[in-house]
Amino acid sequence: MDWQSQTIKTYDDSANELAEYFKGIGARVDDIELGLKLADIGSNAQVVEIGCGDRRDAVEIVKRVGKYEGFDPSEGLLKIAHKRLPNVSFVKADALSYVYPKKLDVVYAFASLLHVNLEDLKKVFEKVSQSLRPGGVFFISLKERTDYVEEVKEDEYGKRIFYYYNPAIIKEVAGTSFTSIYEDHQKIGKTDWFTIVLKKD
Repeated sequence: MDWQSQTIKTYDDSANELAEYFKGIGARVDDIELGLKLADIGSNAQVVEIGCGDRRDAVEIVKRVGKYEGFDPSEGLLKIAHKRLPNVSFVKADALSYVYPKKLDVVYAFASLLHVNLEDLKKVFEKVSQSLRPGGVFFISLKERTDYVEEVKEDEYGKRIFYYYNPAIIKEVAGTSFTSIYEDHQKIGKTDWFTIVLKKD
């Protein structure tokens, strides 16, 4: 089975339910502000969000930056985003097909690259590296395991594929194009998560 397509279908079919779930959690305001601070940029920041979903975090990002664009492969979630933030730019694309603008200050990837396998993740990093200005930051949160793991999970929303990473793997993928400047680990429910921020050299 094409698990990537199945994962997108799950987000499309359960878009309204997932949007309600995200609404209950709220936006990642602290992480948004941290990313802008680490990029050493003020309110004129040029920002892209990978996997913007239903606009959960976009609603807070747009208040703090000069230019924002979010993209997501789920048409169902994007319809909700467009409805709730009609004047904001949202694009239907995945992390590989999206055309990244040049001289970005921050690229956020909140719990989105966990649907991207290791081979494709390397390609995403190349695209983001070419897109960020020197000193710009790539802000990433992922599910964590001691080893790289691929896992199909089924819950009340449907079947989705997840890829588990750790900071060492991400630093290896980042190579010499980035320097790791921030790292944090969290346990949410039964799941281990980590945040890593990489600065473009």
